[in-house]
Amino acid sequence: MEDNKKKIRLLAVDDEKFNLLLLREALKNENIDVTGCESADRAVEMIKGNDYDVALLDVIMPGINGFELRKIIRQYAPRLPVIYLTAVVDTIDNELVEKISEDKFTYYMKKPFVRIELLRQIHNAVEDRQREDRTRNYYNNLEEDLELASEVQSLMLPGWCVQFDDFFVSSIYQPCQKVSGDIFDVIRIGPGKYFILVGDIAGHGIQAALYMSAVQSLIKMIFGRNPVDVELCEVLTRMNKYFCSELGQGNYMTCVAACVDYNLNQLKFYSAGHPDIFEFNPDSGKIRMLNPENKGGIPIGWEKSFEYCAEDVVTVEIEDGSLLFALTDGVFEITERKSSEMLGIDNMQMLLESISTTKNAAVIPYRLREALCQMGYERNGDDFCLLTLGRFKGGHKKQRLALTSAPILAAVNSLVAEFGRFIEKTTESHKLAGVVEILIGEFLNNVVVHGLVNRQQARPVILVEVAVMSERIEISVLDKGKSWNVGDGLKAENGNDFEQALATSGRGMAIICSIASEISRNRYGDINETCFFIDRKDP
Repeated sequence: MEDNKKKIRLLAVDDEKFNLLLLREALKNENIDVTGCESADRAVEMIKGNDYDVALLDVIMPGINGFELRKIIRQYAPRLPVIYLTAVVDTIDNELVEKISEDKFTYYMKKPFVRIELLRQIHNAVEDRQREDRTRNYYNNLEEDLELASEVQSLMLPGWCVQFDDFFVSSIYQPCQKVSGDIFDVIRIGPGKYFILVGDIAGHGIQAALYMSAVQSLIKMIFGRNPVDVELCEVLTRMNKYFCSELGQGNYMTCVAACVDYNLNQLKFYSAGHPDIFEFNPDSGKIRMLNPENKGGIPIGWEKSFEYCAEDVVTVEIEDGSLLFALTDGVFEITERKSSEMLGIDNMQMLLESISTTKNAAVIPYRLREALCQMGYERNGDDFCLLTLGRFKGGHKKQRLALTSAPILAAVNSLVAEFGRFIEKTTESHKLAGVVEILIGEFLNNVVVHGLVNRQQARPVILVEVAVMSERIEISVLDKGKSWNVGDGLKAENGNDFEQALATSGRGMAIICSIASEISRNRYGDINETCFFIDRKDP
């Protein structure tokens, strides 16, 4: 059996030939392949070109001593076990021990050595390294598994922006670990009617993520392939029984389940121990709390026999054009980097009021997160999940389309043509429609080919909005492509530089800049907001 074991490759460095000969003789029948070097310089060359399992070094050598040699070795073999064999006696201040202990993979033996003890030390050093490698590989594999789990989990959730008819939901979802227990879903249950669920499963990490997957599957099963209107209390009661029966005791989740009906401008929601939904009125610029009586029930999973009753459902009339916000508590419990002060609900509402007047409401969750980062609120011990819900009022002067089809490039032409027809119908200008088509087409192809390349997005979403104003056309694009500056593609001085600039900052920018009278581009976290303005007088 011994012959089948892989030989230990050992590098011995000592300026005395006798010591090297002694080592070879002592180890010649021990399944150890000894390579000897009489100088530190030669040892460095050997380290560069070979993969050794362990190194035996003398401390006192001419030129480069053993400790200096170890520093050089670490540049090429950071975790190679090093055993010092030396006759040096430690000083009264333990300088030798301190230098040896500076390095995790360093060991020490005195000369003259005892053969059995040397063998034991060599094998122990190699086994320590192998154990470290196994641990490192285990955690690397675990990290890869978590990355995969994170991607799978993201596929179970809606994309960052979902559009049904004239209703949209945009979301930001940032787990504090690779995977999360936060959950949300949006389901169309009829013309102008939508079911929304936002939840927070107790705990973090893998266990919470597994429960999240189970709950997500249950929601899909409740509504089925042809979703119909259901009572909120019935949904929650069914979820509660499932949680208690199938997911074990001691596990629970808070959630808010809602139904918004834009036919009646009515919102119904039930809070099961979860932060309420609240409304932003663009006319007043204020946020309105919708549950002053604190109606609701206990978290899902606390008590199997608990019945979620209809009288605890909050029913409110929502203002025309208002925005709704749903979230988990990680949004307002985020803490400031230096003081560890929590953001709090009041400050969160104040920030939302200040940014909710933005023209494209779909970007609000990302603008809030970016503002928090700029203010120093970066320490997040909980998952961060915020949804903006609203109704897009296009009319005959405004149109919004989401580009989600795959392959996404094939969908660009169709979307561009639809915007062209919209502009021609609205402005009665074939020329203006053509100009808008060129600009949107060039930019979307740029985003798809260059902005989204090598970015891990299973379901890329690009949101395009076009508004016809009295004097100009306003075009807004939201995408999760890479960051680049508009002007970079126009600064190249020769052909090669120009091609390189286009590859990093966008092909077609010269055309786009010749069409648009004004371009603005902002990045909020990992989302880009690009706005183009085209004068109607001289397109």
